Amino acid sequence: MAWHNPDISWRELEARLSGRWRDPSPPPDGGDGPAFSRKRGAYDPAEQPVRPEMTVPYAELHCHSNYSFLDGASGPEDLVAEATRLGLTALALTDHDGFSGAARFAEAAQLHQLRTVYGAELSLGLTAPQAGIADPQGDHLLVLARGVQGYHALASAITEANLAGEQKGQPKYDLDDLVDRGRGNWTVLTGCRKGWTRREGLPGLRRLVDLFGSDSVVVELTASGSAEDSRTNDALASWAGELGLATVATGNVHAARVADTRLAQAFAAVRARRSLAELDGWLAPPPFLRSGKEMAALFARWPGSMSRSVEIAADCAFDLRKASPKLPKQQVPAGHTPMSWLRELVRVGADRLYQDVRADAETRLQRELAVIESKDFAGYFLIVHDIVAFARSQGILCQGRGSAANSAVCYALGITAVDSIAYGLPFERFLASTRDEEPDIDVDFDSDRREEVIQWVYQTYGRRNAAQVCNVISYRPKSAVRDMAKVLGYSVGQQDAWSKKIESWSAIRTQEPDDIPAPVVALAEQAMKAPRHLGIHSGGMVLTERPVGEVVPIEKARMPGRTVLQWDKDDCAYMGLVKFDLLGLGMLGAIQYTFDLVEQRVGERWTLASIPKEEQGVYDMLCRADSIGVFQVESRAQIGTLPRLRPRRFYELVVEIALIRPGPIQGGAVHPYIRRKLGEEAITYPHPVLEPILERTLGVPLFQEQLMQIAMALGGCTGDEADLLRRAMGSKRGIEKIGRLREQLYSGMADKGITGELADDLYGRIQAFANFGFAESHAISFALLVYASSWLKLHYPAAFLAGLLRAQPMGFYSPQSLVADARRHGVQINKPCILASGVHADLEPIAGHEGPTGSPHCRTAKQPPVGPFDSTAPPDHREHRLDGNHAVRLGLTSVQQISAADAERIVAARTESEFVDMADVVRRCGLSRAQQEQLATAGAFDVFGLTRRQAIWNAGYTDSQDRLAGTAIVAPPPMLPLMSEVELTLADLAATRISPTEHPFAHLRGRLAAGGALSVGELAKREHGRRVTVGGLITHRQRPYTAGGVTFLNLEDETGMLNVVVFEAVWQRHRKVARTSAAVVIQGRLEHQQGAVNLVAEKIERLLDPGLPPGHRSRDFQ
Repeated sequence: MAWHNPDISWRELEARLSGRWRDPSPPPDGGDGPAFSRKRGAYDPAEQPVRPEMTVPYAELHCHSNYSFLDGASGPEDLVAEATRLGLTALALTDHDGFSGAARFAEAAQLHQLRTVYGAELSLGLTAPQAGIADPQGDHLLVLARGVQGYHALASAITEANLAGEQKGQPKYDLDDLVDRGRGNWTVLTGCRKGWTRREGLPGLRRLVDLFGSDSVVVELTASGSAEDSRTNDALASWAGELGLATVATGNVHAARVADTRLAQAFAAVRARRSLAELDGWLAPPPFLRSGKEMAALFARWPGSMSRSVEIAADCAFDLRKASPKLPKQQVPAGHTPMSWLRELVRVGADRLYQDVRADAETRLQRELAVIESKDFAGYFLIVHDIVAFARSQGILCQGRGSAANSAVCYALGITAVDSIAYGLPFERFLASTRDEEPDIDVDFDSDRREEVIQWVYQTYGRRNAAQVCNVISYRPKSAVRDMAKVLGYSVGQQDAWSKKIESWSAIRTQEPDDIPAPVVALAEQAMKAPRHLGIHSGGMVLTERPVGEVVPIEKARMPGRTVLQWDKDDCAYMGLVKFDLLGLGMLGAIQYTFDLVEQRVGERWTLASIPKEEQGVYDMLCRADSIGVFQVESRAQIGTLPRLRPRRFYELVVEIALIRPGPIQGGAVHPYIRRKLGEEAITYPHPVLEPILERTLGVPLFQEQLMQIAMALGGCTGDEADLLRRAMGSKRGIEKIGRLREQLYSGMADKGITGELADDLYGRIQAFANFGFAESHAISFALLVYASSWLKLHYPAAFLAGLLRAQPMGFYSPQSLVADARRHGVQINKPCILASGVHADLEPIAGHEGPTGSPHCRTAKQPPVGPFDSTAPPDHREHRLDGNHAVRLGLTSVQQISAADAERIVAARTESEFVDMADVVRRCGLSRAQQEQLATAGAFDVFGLTRRQAIWNAGYTDSQDRLAGTAIVAPPPMLPLMSEVELTLADLAATRISPTEHPFAHLRGRLAAGGALSVGELAKREHGRRVTVGGLITHRQRPYTAGGVTFLNLEDETGMLNVVVFEAVWQRHRKVARTSAAVVIQGRLEHQQGAVNLVAEKIERLLDPGLPPGHRSRDFQ
């Protein structure tokens, strides 16, 4: 997972932690993330709009934001700000079929003190989603909710329509249901040109009145800028008079300002999948917000239409937060309340976990339970407990993480695996009495089985009371350029070429200023960050007492069996909806697969709790940065840090996780903790009173919990006040709220004799650190998995590889890199075989190898003390390996074109009776010609005595399912030459993306050595500062936004991996080669720093050779 770090360089971070920085940058959000969350900050406009003193009363009741998804140009916040600047009395948000922008609209309106009305334009009669249609089909019904009750009725109506529709984007409204829900709850406007009134005339208006009643229907007059406006509005007004209905003036707004109207047209073209020129006949000038004065001039001939907008707004307006629901009530045993049952569950868990320190633990537990009871949060904890208990009952590996690991209650309930009492973690970091919202408990589940947990939640709480949170998919530079180029009429080739030139994720920048036409850039910059469509959150679920679809509409997700809210996690947080994060973690799946394989094939059973702790071999392996495939510490930066940190105990793994930030870890920018750990810098403390707090991190503050403890020690703050200080310092608006706590902190320091510059220095360090502290509880939770995955890699490398391959896609490295690393550790990997392979990667005995392998001491629970690391000692893989008699057999799903369902069909047929030849396989399994060719290329038919070329020749000429066995006309293949070793390697890579026996660079070593190029494995023996040449495949590129323009390349050959540092000047000189080449030869200067090896690139050349895999692609990160 990403750490979501602030925009600073590594050098600045190092200076801050060393106490040399005195100019804090704007702080991040201070949320509950591992270091920083991606929580959307509170709405804070760049400019505060000034409401004019003299205005003409007017409320805009028909307004689309960009949450109508490609039918509106401006965000809800922009509409509110412009409405405030224009002096409007109120503003209605009436997006299509939903309330996706409602929470943002409400938040902005609250700040600007603008009255809000909520409505929707319902799409009736849709037969399919309307993307790609120039003039969308169906009729529109515009309704405004009258207060909270009307809002609930409208949200539930949209929910039912979305769930009744055949697919996402196709709501199916029942007119009778709308009438039942809407009578007395909604004001119905006659709407735009797609409304019944404008389409059918007076009969359409009568139809509306008959359905909803004359007291609920209002005839809408609009000013679109058309020459026909007056004539149309006259007709509408006359029909209103004939039926005794009121009229109201609206703008049918699709943009906040006139400058945004071009973007509104561009979005319409994107939705229609046409260029602006092609859509010209359907495009009208999009209306924008106008002041009451302007609207009064436009509607002077229809008296009362302006004032009626204000009256309707007064009747409908309400604060959206009043619609917030409560958590569902938990079923508890008879005689118990939720709180008493929670206390009982905690007691049972504490009796088991705290046998030796039960009295001390009870004091902490009772303090936590008192806060939970005072907040009435017992139901929340019971829900999470029940979810975790279900997962465990089904054998699904799971573990709570994040700030929840600060809670002894969560530990006793089995939600987390971290003993917060033993680690001295403050409960207030998780739940302080000053917080009103429920705490954030994130639980990781085996990613391959998480769906079972999600479906259990749906079944337990019901489809109407549970739904997943959405993700708003917004325009980023590449997508904005591609879409805007399309609407301006440029070809697909130009769209792709321009989008590929953009390297940034946050700005439209290219190497040359004129690479992309200015009109495309201008429109794309306007479109940036605008919502394009809704996705689904990775695991956030909302549970409510009343149907959640009455609070925010639910719609079908693309994935079968899932339903999703129209609000994202930040909208839900603003509205007080409690989100439960049921996250999928690939490493948990890989660990579970490894445990299962070890039990089934090796006959040994392990769990996370039973693996031996504090084993020296594990730490030795990590000190050598031998961590490919290991959870969290396999990244470039972690691999560069491990040899410097040299972890020798579990807590140093905790520190390792917290240390890394994006950016170059080289030259003088070494983390102060590492300098102190290596004895290069004295361990000092800012003040003696802080020594007990900072001792475990060698005097360097690393964790958010330490900030709280410092505030408590220096300023006499309570735990609640310390958490408030942490959150205030780490939030965008927190500086404004920090005054009282700052005074208290200074007062406490003065009582301890800390005044003047020293007090200012300490306060400055605390403030700077608040922006970069890591959650210690989260780091401990993840360190448990770091150790477990390291232990499995050390002792069961074959099973661990098979587990990683089964859990793909996950992690930093491709299956090819994982296989190459396992091969360097002595693991034998066998190619797919139609008679031997299972669905997924598995273990199989190696012929002639029997009996236990590895040292028996590796299996003992009590390990000897960990000694110092000997960097000169060679790795002892054989001594530690416990599955040495087994090889990895690649699964059938490793072959391109073979899905899990195909592989299961093959295995099932093979179980019924053994395959006798290739024709038998094809006939009984119904394989297509493409599937036969891929299996043949991978060598899966070698077992039948066919060479790969012969098997490829036979593909398509074998029996099919509709023929009797032996009736196909099969000609024997010609005498084809055998594949060379190079060709076999390339065939493996083409068919499986994996070369089981040799790395492709093994075949190039002679050529590279003749040119003076070294292998990666040889670099450790070369001296620091030497200029060397090395070649390899680029497995991934990384250009962190905090790295000052530095790009990192991971280079791989048959002997290992190398981190290559490419500074901006070198990158610019060799940009095309570095960005597009699969294999390169790099000349540069070698760096050795405390065991870490880097190459600082000076020249990069493309490597071309027939022996290189043609389809190799790197995994690129930012």
